[in-house]
Amino acid sequence: MKNNNISLPIFPLPIFLLPEGVTKLRIFEPRYLKMISIASQGDGFVIWSKNANNSIYNSLWGSWVEIINFDQGQDGILEVDVKCKSLVKLSDIDIDRDKLYFGNIKEINHWSQTEIDINIVELSTSLADVFDANPSLNQLYPHKAIDSPGWVIARWLELLPINIDVKTTFIVESNFQTAKELVQSVINQ
Repeated sequence: MKNNNISLPIFPLPIFLLPEGVTKLRIFEPRYLKMISIASQGDGFVIWSKNANNSIYNSLWGSWVEIINFDQGQDGILEVDVKCKSLVKLSDIDIDRDKLYFGNIKEINHWSQTEIDINIVELSTSLADVFDANPSLNQLYPHKAIDSPGWVIARWLELLPINIDVKTTFIVESNFQTAKELVQSVINQ
């Protein structure tokens, strides 16, 4: 684990995003517009994968994201595409006068599996089909690592409608095989 000693803005959202994952956010609250301004000048921000029962103070991790695209929706709301560059542990969480959270981060190692087996090939093919069938998702990922086992399993975990608390068990590096088995069982059903 690397010690970054960086304090970043924190955006609490019920979004599960693993390294190399991309998502589109719609930003309209003043505190989060401030967050985007800060993030675009420096080191990004952290999406805290929160569910309805969590409080910011008992969360241990988040997705450290960088802004990769700005756009304006048809309704005039700022749309920002972000890409996860690392998972991080959060500490020393504080809130400023605009009610924007900040916290210190430490990077968490994540999956590094490269072994491809028949199951990964099948999951890769079905994931490619999902991208082909969903133009807006496909557009978020101009460069897909369909031949990378970790990338494929991570994208499936992000996409599948599984409780965020269950998904959270797969953020540690040692849980790749278990994550793969879960994805396979859901896809096979």
